[in-house]
Amino acid sequence: MKNAIYTILCVCLFALAGNAQVNFGLGATYLNNLGVQARAEISLNSFNLEPKVSYYFIDNVTQLSFDVDATYNIINFGDDYPLYVLAGPTLFRNSSNGNSNSDLGFNLGAGLGISNLRFELKYTTLLCDNCNGQIGGNVAYMF
Repeated sequence: MKNAIYTILCVCLFALAGNAQVNFGLGATYLNNLGVQARAEISLNSFNLEPKVSYYFIDNVTQLSFDVDATYNIINFGDDYPLYVLAGPTLFRNSSNGNSNSDLGFNLGAGLGISNLRFELKYTTLLCDNCNGQIGGNVAYMF
């Protein structure tokens, strides 16, 4: 089932990318732990779609998150300085000692673009037992 969802999501993203401008970026992320992030920004007519993959640095544990955030510019301070809101689903995956689990969740936040830099602050909550929401942030450079 998960593979089917991933396949459908990838097909939709590539279909949207055919009609839009796509930028790529790299950066740092923090959500309980420090990590690195690769992202794309797909510019559509009235909003942007931003798929992101994050890897977190933890001893003996592999933590990944996959986000697909929709962003909407609230205010533009010139062409290169947008203030935006973001929201979207997330898939958080943990694995250690041969055991792994995946949890779905939701992101809600805001960001500021300064030329090619993106600064984001967001609240992430996972839909699982004993999972609490967390505030995290991202800093990325877009190419």
